[in-house]
Amino acid sequence: MTKLLEVKGLHTYYDESHILHGVSFDIEPGQAVSLMGRNGMGKTTTLRSILGLVTPRSGHVMFNGEEITDLPTWQRMRKDIAYVPEGRGMFHNLTVKEHLEMAARANRRGEQNWTCDRVLETFPRLQERLNNLGTQLSGGEQQMLAIGRALVTNPELLILDEATEGLAPLIRKEIWDVIRTIKDSGISTLIVDKNIQVLKELCDQHIVLVKGQVVFSAGSSQLMQSLEEVESYLGV
Repeated sequence: MTKLLEVKGLHTYYDESHILHGVSFDIEPGQAVSLMGRNGMGKTTTLRSILGLVTPRSGHVMFNGEEITDLPTWQRMRKDIAYVPEGRGMFHNLTVKEHLEMAARANRRGEQNWTCDRVLETFPRLQERLNNLGTQLSGGEQQMLAIGRALVTNPELLILDEATEGLAPLIRKEIWDVIRTIKDSGISTLIVDKNIQVLKELCDQHIVLVKGQVVFSAGSSQLMQSLEEVESYLGV
Protein backbone atom coordinates (compact mmCIF):
# COMPACT_ATOMS: atom_id res chain seq x y z
CA MET A 1 0.00 0.00 0.00
CA THR A 2 1.28 3.48 -0.89
CA LYS A 3 1.93 5.56 2.20
CA LEU A 4 -0.18 8.71 2.34
CA LEU A 5 2.61 10.96 3.64
CA GLU A 6 6.33 10.23 3.69
CA VAL A 7 8.70 12.68 5.37
CA LYS A 8 12.31 11.74 4.64
CA GLY A 9 15.40 13.25 6.23
CA LEU A 10 14.23 16.86 6.55
CA HIS A 11 16.90 19.40 7.45
CA THR A 12 15.33 22.82 7.86
CA TYR A 13 17.01 26.08 8.82
CA TYR A 14 15.90 29.57 9.77
CA ASP A 15 18.79 31.66 8.44
CA GLU A 16 21.78 29.84 9.97
CA SER A 17 19.83 28.21 12.80
CA HIS A 18 19.57 24.47 12.13
CA ILE A 19 16.08 23.53 13.40
CA LEU A 20 15.25 20.09 11.95
CA HIS A 21 17.95 17.43 11.93
CA GLY A 22 16.91 14.65 9.57
CA VAL A 23 13.26 14.31 10.60
CA SER A 24 11.60 11.23 9.05
CA PHE A 25 8.22 9.54 9.55
CA ASP A 26 5.27 8.12 7.59
CA ILE A 27 1.48 8.30 7.78
CA GLU A 28 -0.64 5.46 6.41
CA PRO A 29 -4.09 6.11 4.89
CA GLY A 30 -6.64 6.48 7.69
CA GLN A 31 -4.06 6.79 10.47
CA ALA A 32 -4.01 9.35 13.25
CA VAL A 33 -0.44 10.33 14.17
CA SER A 34 0.64 12.52 17.08
CA LEU A 35 3.65 14.84 16.93
CA MET A 36 4.81 15.73 20.42
CA GLY A 37 7.63 17.67 22.04
CA ARG A 38 8.27 20.59 24.33
CA ASN A 39 8.02 24.14 22.98
CA GLY A 40 10.83 25.01 20.58
CA MET A 41 11.63 21.40 19.64
CA GLY A 42 10.67 21.75 15.96
CA LYS A 43 7.04 20.60 15.79
CA THR A 44 5.63 23.62 13.97
CA THR A 45 8.72 23.80 11.75
CA THR A 46 8.03 20.19 10.76
CA LEU A 47 4.48 21.11 9.78
CA ARG A 48 5.65 24.19 7.91
CA SER A 49 8.22 22.08 6.04
CA ILE A 50 5.53 19.58 5.03
CA LEU A 51 3.28 22.38 3.82
CA GLY A 52 5.98 24.32 1.97
CA LEU A 53 5.73 27.36 4.24
CA VAL A 54 9.46 26.95 4.80
CA THR A 55 11.86 25.21 2.42
CA PRO A 56 14.08 22.45 3.82
CA ARG A 57 17.70 22.55 2.69
CA SER A 58 17.57 18.80 2.20
CA GLY A 59 15.13 15.92 2.50
CA HIS A 60 11.91 14.94 0.77
CA VAL A 61 8.15 15.15 1.27
CA MET A 62 6.04 12.61 -0.60
CA PHE A 63 2.23 12.57 -0.73
CA ASN A 64 0.39 9.60 -2.21
CA GLY A 65 3.69 8.48 -3.68
CA GLU A 66 4.27 11.81 -5.42
CA GLU A 67 7.23 14.09 -4.71
CA ILE A 68 5.84 17.44 -3.46
CA THR A 69 9.04 18.82 -1.88
CA ASP A 70 9.41 21.64 -4.42
CA LEU A 71 5.73 22.49 -4.90
CA PRO A 72 4.33 25.80 -3.61
CA THR A 73 1.98 25.59 -0.64
CA TRP A 74 -1.23 26.16 -2.62
CA GLN A 75 -0.46 23.24 -4.94
CA ARG A 76 0.18 20.94 -1.96
CA MET A 77 -3.15 21.91 -0.42
CA ARG A 78 -4.89 21.16 -3.71
CA LYS A 79 -3.68 17.58 -3.39
CA ASP A 80 -6.16 17.24 -0.50
CA ILE A 81 -4.06 18.35 2.45
CA ALA A 82 -5.80 20.67 4.95
CA TYR A 83 -4.18 22.68 7.74
CA VAL A 84 -5.63 24.06 10.97
CA PRO A 85 -2.93 26.49 12.13
CA GLU A 86 -2.11 27.51 15.67
CA GLY A 87 -3.89 30.84 16.11
CA ARG A 88 -6.79 29.72 13.85
CA GLY A 89 -6.25 32.22 11.01
CA MET A 90 -9.65 33.92 10.94
CA PHE A 91 -10.37 36.48 8.20
CA HIS A 92 -11.57 39.67 9.89
CA ASN A 93 -13.98 40.58 7.06
CA LEU A 94 -15.71 37.19 6.55
CA THR A 95 -18.69 35.77 8.42
CA VAL A 96 -18.87 32.20 9.67
CA LYS A 97 -20.99 31.30 6.64
CA GLU A 98 -18.55 32.98 4.24
CA HIS A 99 -15.54 31.20 5.80
CA LEU A 100 -17.18 27.85 5.08
CA GLU A 101 -18.57 28.69 1.65
CA MET A 102 -15.23 30.14 0.50
CA ALA A 103 -13.38 26.92 1.35
CA ALA A 104 -15.98 24.31 0.35
CA ARG A 105 -15.05 22.07 -2.58
CA ALA A 106 -14.92 18.47 -3.66
CA ASN A 107 -11.62 16.66 -3.34
CA ARG A 108 -9.55 15.31 -6.23
CA ARG A 109 -11.73 12.19 -6.39
CA GLY A 110 -14.86 14.33 -6.73
CA GLU A 111 -16.04 13.46 -3.21
CA GLN A 112 -17.76 16.03 -1.03
CA ASN A 113 -18.64 14.09 2.11
CA TRP A 114 -18.01 17.07 4.36
CA THR A 115 -20.42 19.83 3.31
CA CYS A 116 -21.16 23.13 5.03
CA ASP A 117 -24.37 21.59 6.38
CA ARG A 118 -22.49 18.63 7.86
CA VAL A 119 -20.01 20.96 9.57
CA LEU A 120 -22.89 22.97 11.05
CA GLU A 121 -24.50 19.76 12.30
CA THR A 122 -21.18 18.78 13.86
CA PHE A 123 -20.73 22.25 15.43
CA PRO A 124 -24.26 23.52 16.28
CA ARG A 125 -22.69 26.56 17.92
CA LEU A 126 -21.56 27.78 14.51
CA GLN A 127 -25.11 27.47 13.17
CA GLU A 128 -26.18 30.01 15.79
CA ARG A 129 -23.45 32.44 14.68
CA LEU A 130 -23.60 32.11 10.91
CA ASN A 131 -23.69 35.86 10.33
CA ASN A 132 -21.04 36.75 12.90
CA LEU A 133 -17.58 37.67 11.70
CA GLY A 134 -14.98 35.03 12.43
CA THR A 135 -13.10 37.46 14.66
CA GLN A 136 -16.24 38.03 16.75
CA LEU A 137 -16.30 34.42 17.93
CA SER A 138 -14.87 33.08 21.17
CA GLY A 139 -11.59 31.17 21.02
CA GLY A 140 -13.39 27.83 21.12
CA GLU A 141 -15.82 28.86 18.39
CA GLN A 142 -12.94 30.09 16.22
CA GLN A 143 -11.27 26.70 16.62
CA MET A 144 -14.49 24.96 15.57
CA LEU A 145 -14.69 27.20 12.52
CA ALA A 146 -11.03 26.62 11.64
CA ILE A 147 -11.57 22.85 11.76
CA GLY A 148 -14.85 23.14 9.84
CA ARG A 149 -13.20 25.29 7.18
CA ALA A 150 -10.54 22.60 6.73
CA LEU A 151 -13.08 19.77 6.60
CA VAL A 152 -15.16 21.30 3.79
CA THR A 153 -12.13 20.95 1.50
CA ASN A 154 -12.65 17.17 1.96
CA PRO A 155 -8.99 16.38 2.65
CA GLU A 156 -7.19 13.07 2.76
CA LEU A 157 -4.85 14.49 5.40
CA LEU A 158 -5.81 16.99 8.10
CA ILE A 159 -2.95 18.66 9.99
CA LEU A 160 -3.85 20.22 13.35
CA ASP A 161 -1.39 22.45 15.18
CA GLU A 162 -2.28 22.86 18.89
CA ALA A 163 -6.01 22.44 18.25
CA THR A 164 -6.94 22.62 21.96
CA GLU A 165 -4.35 25.14 23.17
CA GLY A 166 -5.79 27.72 25.58
CA LEU A 167 -9.36 26.41 25.46
CA ALA A 168 -11.67 25.73 28.39
CA PRO A 169 -11.90 22.05 29.44
CA LEU A 170 -15.44 21.55 28.09
CA ILE A 171 -14.50 23.06 24.73
CA ARG A 172 -11.34 20.93 24.60
CA LYS A 173 -13.43 17.81 25.13
CA GLU A 174 -15.78 18.88 22.34
CA ILE A 175 -12.84 19.42 19.96
CA TRP A 176 -11.34 16.02 20.82
CA ASP A 177 -14.71 14.36 20.21
CA VAL A 178 -14.84 15.94 16.75
CA ILE A 179 -11.28 14.83 15.98
CA ARG A 180 -12.36 11.27 16.82
CA THR A 181 -15.28 11.66 14.42
CA ILE A 182 -12.88 12.89 11.73
CA LYS A 183 -10.64 9.87 12.26
CA ASP A 184 -13.63 7.53 12.12
CA SER A 185 -14.65 9.10 8.79
CA GLY A 186 -11.37 7.83 7.27
CA ILE A 187 -9.44 11.11 7.11
CA SER A 188 -5.80 10.78 8.16
CA THR A 189 -4.70 13.23 10.83
CA LEU A 190 -1.38 14.64 12.02
CA ILE A 191 -1.93 16.20 15.43
CA VAL A 192 0.39 18.47 17.38
CA ASP A 193 -0.75 18.71 20.98
CA LYS A 194 0.57 18.35 24.53
CA ASN A 195 -2.20 16.13 25.93
CA ILE A 196 -0.48 12.76 25.93
CA GLN A 197 -3.36 11.21 27.89
CA VAL A 198 -5.78 11.87 25.02
CA LEU A 199 -3.26 11.28 22.23
CA LYS A 200 -2.27 7.81 23.47
CA GLU A 201 -5.91 6.71 23.14
CA LEU A 202 -6.75 8.58 19.93
CA CYS A 203 -3.68 8.14 17.74
CA ASP A 204 -2.23 5.05 16.08
CA GLN A 205 1.38 6.26 15.90
CA HIS A 206 3.38 8.71 18.00
CA ILE A 207 6.43 10.80 17.16
CA VAL A 208 8.43 12.78 19.72
CA LEU A 209 10.88 15.52 18.77
CA VAL A 210 13.77 16.75 20.90
CA LYS A 211 15.87 19.59 19.47
CA GLY A 212 14.66 18.86 15.95
CA GLN A 213 15.37 15.13 16.03
CA VAL A 214 12.98 12.18 16.26
CA VAL A 215 13.75 10.45 19.57
CA PHE A 216 10.66 8.22 19.70
CA SER A 217 8.48 6.81 16.92
CA ALA A 218 6.14 3.92 17.66
CA GLY A 219 2.57 2.74 18.03
CA SER A 220 0.32 3.16 21.05
CA SER A 221 1.21 -0.18 22.68
CA GLN A 222 4.91 0.72 22.70
CA LEU A 223 4.06 4.23 23.90
CA MET A 224 2.30 2.71 26.90
CA GLN A 225 5.35 0.55 27.62
CA SER A 226 7.66 3.58 27.31
CA LEU A 227 5.35 6.18 28.88
CA GLU A 228 7.81 7.28 31.56
CA GLU A 229 10.55 7.79 28.97
CA VAL A 230 8.26 9.72 26.63
CA GLU A 231 6.93 11.89 29.44
CA SER A 232 10.53 12.79 30.35
CA TYR A 233 11.03 14.10 26.81
CA LEU A 234 7.87 16.17 27.16
CA GLY A 235 8.65 17.50 30.61
CA VAL A 236 5.39 16.02 31.93
